[in-house]
Amino acid sequence: MAESWTAHPRVVDLKRRLKALAGLVVIVGSAMLVLAFLGVLGNQAGGEGIEDALLLDTSPAPGRPGLDVGPKAGKLARNFEVSDFDGNRHRLEDFRGDVVYVTFWASWCGPCKRELPDIQELQGRHPDDLVVIALNRAEPLGRAQAFLDDLTSSDGERGITFPVNGLDPDDTLYDEFRGLGMPVSVFIDPDGVVTQVHNGLITLEQMEEAFAEANA
Repeated sequence: MAESWTAHPRVVDLKRRLKALAGLVVIVGSAMLVLAFLGVLGNQAGGEGIEDALLLDTSPAPGRPGLDVGPKAGKLARNFEVSDFDGNRHRLEDFRGDVVYVTFWASWCGPCKRELPDIQELQGRHPDDLVVIALNRAEPLGRAQAFLDDLTSSDGERGITFPVNGLDPDDTLYDEFRGLGMPVSVFIDPDGVVTQVHNGLITLEQMEEAFAEANA
């Protein structure tokens, strides 16, 4: 009696290999979709007219010579230049004389969605002494803009904004400030010295305390 074709060991092995390959394709495809959604794949340049962030030479703090540059309290914050949503460039040292609050956020970050309206509230309370530089991490410009436009501010209005709505397309600044998780908050005093760094969600009360310390 002729041997069954479908029962041949080589055919069975080939079918198993094909099924395994098909499963791998599905897994890889699903992973790529998730990464694209999170902004890990796709347009990382921010958008047309948006340049990558640059690290620049850092000027000494007035009357405080010898401070090292670094992302920790008591050190000079590294000077940098970023593009805002309109493609305008801003330097950290442009805001010497004011307290600067640098925050890193992304649309996929749940705690960022809770924290950003409070940061805008803080800015509104201290319009003459505080500059918020809100840096989106590695997402397309359209996604970042749509996210901020869709948020509800603390007074119930739709959409929030900051003095600098910035973009960090390739995580240059996030890496420089050694961010861990999201969001990340960096408070810098008027001389350009880091006073506090927070990894993770902070409350409006904590923001006020950090601002007061930096502005002392």
